[in-house]
Amino acid sequence: MFDNLRELSDDSALFPEPEEVEDEEVEEEALPPSPEVPFLGMTAIQRFILSALLLGSVVVVGALCLMVTRKIAPF
Repeated sequence: MFDNLRELSDDSALFPEPEEVEDEEVEEEALPPSPEVPFLGMTAIQRFILSALLLGSVVVVGALCLMVTRKIAPF
């Protein structure tokens, strides 16, 4: 298994080097700029506030469920 390690580590690449292509031969297609559409039509700060409110409501509902089932006591 380890017999040919010195032969493999002769600083040669395992894959052949890609051939160089001149710039004139490669024609790059100009992609039209994609319009930047905000997620859900909101700005970043609006999405952050919405996610913070969602997190807060999940925490409050979870705490209320724990109090109703008497798993924790508020006082």
